Amino acid sequence: MKFLNIIAFPATVVLGLLLMLAGLVPSISPATSSWLPLLGLAFPVLFLLVFLAFFYWLVQRKWRSLFALSCLLLNLGPASLYFQWNDLTAERSEAENREESLDVEMNMGSQRLKIISYNAQLFGLYQDESSVNIVNTEYMPATDSFLKVMKAEQADVVCLQEVYAKAGGLKALARFLKAEGGFDYSQSYTLSNSRPYGMIVLSKYKIKRWQPVSLGPNTGNMAMWVDIELASRSDAHRDARIRVYNLHLQSFRFAKQDYAVMQKQTQQQEIDIEGSKGIVARLRMGYKRRAEQVAIVKESMIACDFPKIICGDFNDIPVSYTYRQLSAGMKDAFGEAGRGIETTYKGSMPSFRIDYILYDNPMRAIRYHSVDEVPSDHKLIAAELQIGELFRAY
Repeated sequence: MKFLNIIAFPATVVLGLLLMLAGLVPSISPATSSWLPLLGLAFPVLFLLVFLAFFYWLVQRKWRSLFALSCLLLNLGPASLYFQWNDLTAERSEAENREESLDVEMNMGSQRLKIISYNAQLFGLYQDESSVNIVNTEYMPATDSFLKVMKAEQADVVCLQEVYAKAGGLKALARFLKAEGGFDYSQSYTLSNSRPYGMIVLSKYKIKRWQPVSLGPNTGNMAMWVDIELASRSDAHRDARIRVYNLHLQSFRFAKQDYAVMQKQTQQQEIDIEGSKGIVARLRMGYKRRAEQVAIVKESMIACDFPKIICGDFNDIPVSYTYRQLSAGMKDAFGEAGRGIETTYKGSMPSFRIDYILYDNPMRAIRYHSVDEVPSDHKLIAAELQIGELFRAY
């Protein structure tokens, strides 16, 4: 045991320092260092290893356990972005009681908004080319499957990213989804009319305005916002307005050979040094470009002077510069109303939480969940928000 401890303590120190450094990743822009964000990817693993080290020393009643414990405590905040232990019964009871008091005061009935975010992974790509002016789900079972989930969720607002509609175009698909889902309004955005690829927002509330947010040249990634008007049900209170951002930020753009390399590593086959270098290069480039895009979105957010909801595929993990910048001053629906370990990406890479629903005060999340049974490499995420306090008296 003594010999093992001689090896274990330096290992604990190294792991603890790496964990501390990983916890600092969100504070440093990838424009300053595109290497450091790579360490952020390892944060959950590092946290677990330091916890095991803490337990190892604690069993022996060694003071060295205090070092591991300190590293863990200092990184509880970032760790909570991966795992939540909210008491949902108590939270919902409090929210419902608060809502009832607001309803009595405002006489405005249920004051909730349910919002969905979903990366569709081009579910219209294989649509029948002979259908020119209509959307035909016979040739796009992925869309048909998504429709069943969307109808079951009964959301008020749906934000879709990475949508492709080969037949009829994106506007036709937006109209089709609006009608099939029971929505009153829709807005689509594509970078080029000749390329029916983009994003869609569906809403049961009136879309007053919308605008694309250009993320710069030479990118297929997109962002847009819509201003939604929430009508007051009381003559004594003003209508409310919220801005909903729909984001699809820079991906790493892995090629087929990159996924093959990752699959080999996962299956513990040979280590492809050259292939790994290519993956690292794509990761670093992705971090840099995403930081530039985040600055653009952040500027738009700052210019908006009323409550906002930010949702979409950020293509980045919770312990990242991207998440820190976009969530500053906002609340995370999973953090406030989720429970357990959350991952939203289910593709070839290791699973991470890269899809988010963030929201402003005075809204409050009372429910959050994700749906795995959807035809995409992303889960569908949904949040129910209490919005009664958005309505102000005259």
